Amino acid sequence: MPASSYAEWRQRWPTLIVERRTAEATQLLQRYYATTNSGAPAYSGSQFEAIAARNPDPYSIGPADFIATAMLSVDIPAQAAIRLLGPDADELTDLLKRIPVDRDIIDIDPDELIAGSAASKLWSVLRRGNDGMGRTRTSKLIAAKRPRLIPIWDSFVERATGLDTSDYWRQFQSVLTTDDYAVWEWLTDVRDLATNVPNGVSNLRILDVLLWMTVNRQR
Repeated sequence: MPASSYAEWRQRWPTLIVERRTAEATQLLQRYYATTNSGAPAYSGSQFEAIAARNPDPYSIGPADFIATAMLSVDIPAQAAIRLLGPDADELTDLLKRIPVDRDIIDIDPDELIAGSAASKLWSVLRRGNDGMGRTRTSKLIAAKRPRLIPIWDSFVERATGLDTSDYWRQFQSVLTTDDYAVWEWLTDVRDLATNVPNGVSNLRILDVLLWMTVNRQR
């Protein structure tokens, strides 16, 4: 499905995002990135980028990336870790070299987000071992390497948006570029207002946090 045809998001996504409720979104972000009285993070996910940054090589997948996914409540199974660090490592590096490091999802050609693209092939290699690398683990591990480009998918995102992993990258891109990038610009504004958000957190990750917090507060 062409990304431009994804119009039903206005009926399916949280009103917080559809209506761009700035004050509410800012409050949720500040709560997510807050610390407790002891100085510990209120939510472990707030450390996702900081942990991923401990692997400074954008073209390799390493232990720090596995630990980063743990910040988002998933673990990389031992057999999968062995495969990704060993037999599949060179192929993963080759694919990562073909996926832009410094591009946002709004700026990339949609054809780089479809089946047959380097990002799609990376997804397939990560999952092919029959060793526990499901859709959620795979999306979070790719997001650790390309946080500006590849959106996270998990059960919270599915509940918030109604999307499964079929073409969801381009569907996210459609939401973020529609109406002259209205949601994207709003995310930028909200990020600036939430003063405790660390440097290096992408707009795409801000969106993920807002989707997660919207669902989490309903539980």
